[in-house]
Amino acid sequence: MAEDFGKKLLVEVEEVALDEVLETLRLQQGLQHDYFHLPHLDRLLRTTIETRQHFSNKTRSSQPILEFTSTAPGAGKTQLLYHLAAIAVLPLSHGGNESCVVILDTDNSFSVPRLAQQIQLLLTNQPGTEADTSEPTTDTLALEALHHVHIFRPQSLTSTIATLTSIPAYLFDKTRHYSFERKVAFLAIDSASAFHWQAKAAEETSILLSSDGDAGEQEPLHGYPQLALALKSTIKTLHCLAILTSWYLGPIPTGDPHTAPSLRSSLPSPLSQLPTLRFLVRRVPVRKFPAGISIEEALREAADRLRAVEERRFECVVNEWDLEERVIGRLQRDGTVVRFRILAGGLVVEQDEERDGGDEVGM
Repeated sequence: MAEDFGKKLLVEVEEVALDEVLETLRLQQGLQHDYFHLPHLDRLLRTTIETRQHFSNKTRSSQPILEFTSTAPGAGKTQLLYHLAAIAVLPLSHGGNESCVVILDTDNSFSVPRLAQQIQLLLTNQPGTEADTSEPTTDTLALEALHHVHIFRPQSLTSTIATLTSIPAYLFDKTRHYSFERKVAFLAIDSASAFHWQAKAAEETSILLSSDGDAGEQEPLHGYPQLALALKSTIKTLHCLAILTSWYLGPIPTGDPHTAPSLRSSLPSPLSQLPTLRFLVRRVPVRKFPAGISIEEALREAADRLRAVEERRFECVVNEWDLEERVIGRLQRDGTVVRFRILAGGLVVEQDEERDGGDEVGM
């Protein structure tokens, strides 16, 4: 009888990981989770997660995944990624998160010099950085920070999956890098759309061969379902969030550009179903001349419109596609837009812009 009673009690025991216990304690104590050290972006992500947990009665969710998409090239997605990576790898004493980041540069366009420039911009904007001569120079600090940016450049969807799978073993080997004692801030795939057409062609080829009776000779496809599984497994192991950049491949909306966007994700399923929160990154739209405007009125407004264009302001706005109404309502209370400018020295978030005197640069 005692043995049966013990088995019954054992069945009632719930097994949880240490990170789940710590997360529960953090929520009970009302501590805020800073994902990026970028207040407004952190608040949007926190609000989304907490709202869903409240209505689902869950105290624990999977690791967050963000999707940054754009409808045109040069919209600022990778520039924003430089900014987030720079904050992540800088030490706490210089306004950073003292972490490391992992970048899968599938577009082969991630620029280390530009990232170093962004790091130096953040360092020079720190109060008192140049006054204290006993501190390391910005060049030294930037070089040390770059040691904690781990960039991989897979050339196919299959190699991307293999790379994702191998990342934990790489990071847990302290002989291979400088970041062994740092947490992972995030893992980014820039861009998750890079092999879209390659995968589509492989899928169509497989269908064509199977119709010819050769299906049994084909190796199983390593497509986007496998990529989604590998991504979820890796970020769970590393206990970090993920960032996916993507291209919007659907029809361009023709309505008011100032309205909240609701664009269906162009990522293949099931990858398109993973993001916790989606953003559209774009240049801040400038209103067109209204119909029927006179030449005199157009000339009067021309200077203001030209100035607005030359400001080169960008925005990262919540994409409301597939987002619950209750989440949208809570996000809209504090605003759903993060605005920034892209200067010669790097990206400056709008609320920090007045501290920077850099010259503007085009995309």
